[in-house]
Amino acid sequence: MRKAIGVSWLCATLAAASILLAEEDHKIKKELFQTSDRCFACHNGLSTSAGEDISIGFSWRPTMMANSARDPYWQAGVRRESIDHAESKAMIEDECSKCHMPMARYQSKFDGHEGEVFSHLSFGSDDRLDRMAQDGVSCSLCHQITKEKLGTRESLVGGFVVDTVRNLGEREEYGPFKIENGQNRIMRTSSGGYRPTESDHVRQSELCATCHTLITTALGPGGQKIGELPEQMPYQEWLKSDFREKQSCQNCHMPVVEEPVPATKVLGVRREGVSRHVFVGGNFFMQRLMNRYRGDLGVMALPQEFEAAATRTIEHLKSKTAQISIDRADIVVASTTSGARLDADISVQNLTGHKFPTAYPS
Repeated sequence: MRKAIGVSWLCATLAAASILLAEEDHKIKKELFQTSDRCFACHNGLSTSAGEDISIGFSWRPTMMANSARDPYWQAGVRRESIDHAESKAMIEDECSKCHMPMARYQSKFDGHEGEVFSHLSFGSDDRLDRMAQDGVSCSLCHQITKEKLGTRESLVGGFVVDTVRNLGEREEYGPFKIENGQNRIMRTSSGGYRPTESDHVRQSELCATCHTLITTALGPGGQKIGELPEQMPYQEWLKSDFREKQSCQNCHMPVVEEPVPATKVLGVRREGVSRHVFVGGNFFMQRLMNRYRGDLGVMALPQEFEAAATRTIEHLKSKTAQISIDRADIVVASTTSGARLDADISVQNLTGHKFPTAYPS
């Protein structure tokens, strides 16, 4: 009798273990993304010969990309729209999480659910979707976007494509460099299974256009769709500019290091054309606001990193956006009673490749 009970207990234990392993295996296969902390170990601790810190993770984490989910202006906009169109709240959160919480939203859609915003703002949570959401526009999101549909209307407004067919360990993460077999093995182990793959599409503006093109659906009474608004169109502006043949989005917003440097601290090979992951733009105000209210917003970047990013943004605005010249200036005396006035012709040369400012309101 005891032997029978023992055998039954053993069988039940093995069956339970098999179920748990199957569930764990299923969970691993379903996991589409890793958070940025998996990348930091190898892609920080980088510097130029002059000592400039070009660590990829540390450069990224005070950017608007890294903090897209924490952006209080965006959160307020989503809340306002949800209040004005309460019947469409779920649709609004799903739409607005496409590019501000892209990993959590893509994972949710893959699992058969809508994207959410405010349910993921418990900073410090261990929930996997919360962590994906709070990681913003992160490493394993951008580097998993495939070539599929890039440059088409379907790819815009968060229409990027990430491979959901192959299992973890088989999915590709794209970069601009060829990775040797030994380094490939290290990256697959440290990243949790992604296969580093050389592809030049990560340097193309069409990749950025997937989220930096926003065509907003206007809602009327009862949530009825009454039209569309081209709210943010920097890619389309760039397509119509002379810069299309000279510079991509990445050339300006991710400037390359001017000397050969490694892109990883572990067995890194010096390479030409490594891009700084600074994603410099124009929103120094928001970077300083998030730094000031860092506790409330759960930011990860250090105070000095935020201030350095804001300063870099201001310098970018001063030197890389426009040139102003005075072509003519005259003092015109209208009459002895009205006094004189300054009459001038001023030229403004746009250096950005898109409207300046662009993507406004944003």
